[in-house]
Amino acid sequence: MTAPAPERSTDRRGLARVVKVLLVLVGVGPFVPPLVTGIPGLELLGRALEGWFGLQCHRDPARSLSLLGHVLPVCARCLGIYAGLGLGGLVAWPRLRAAALRLWVFGAAAVMVLDVLTEALGLHPEWRAVRIASGVLLAYPVGAALVHAARYG
Repeated sequence: MTAPAPERSTDRRGLARVVKVLLVLVGVGPFVPPLVTGIPGLELLGRALEGWFGLQCHRDPARSLSLLGHVLPVCARCLGIYAGLGLGGLVAWPRLRAAALRLWVFGAAAVMVLDVLTEALGLHPEWRAVRIASGVLLAYPVGAALVHAARYG
């Protein structure tokens, strides 16, 4: 008679919560600099975030949204990506298998590239709503998948 195998703890809810909170913070990150402008102590956080966003986004004001009279530190498409990560982390639904996740991300990337190309070719004007939507569509499943990976391994 063999002894039962020791049970491994698979309860990773705490890790999943941490990942969820981090993703939500990432999602609201682009809104922080305009909100903390002029607030002593917090303005430093806004400047640090501005520096980060400057590394990864072209930050063209003509392609960005404004909040409280300040241009957001990322373009509309990057805003959609950040928001999609945060929303996907917050909602964490659906739980996709790897193949379905790849298909979703590939399809969303195709939509994004199609928008970039058709705009560059002058087939349509700049549409901020489409830029935001394509960013959310691309990043949302990634945020949800990160929470599920943290929870279920």
